[in-house]
Amino acid sequence: AVTRVLVETSDGNGEWSTIGVHENVIAASAMALDDAVTYGLLRQGRKP
Repeated sequence: AVTRVLVETSDGNGEWSTIGVHENVIAASAMALDDAVTYGLLRQGRKP
């Protein structure tokens, strides 16, 4: 089975959602969290 994890994130100025998909729930979670942090940094004009 494939697991899909949805992470909803806010930085106080905006909100966004990221998704991780993998057979392993830990890997799916890590993907979603990594994308959330990367996007948050890019929103601030910072290098991920």
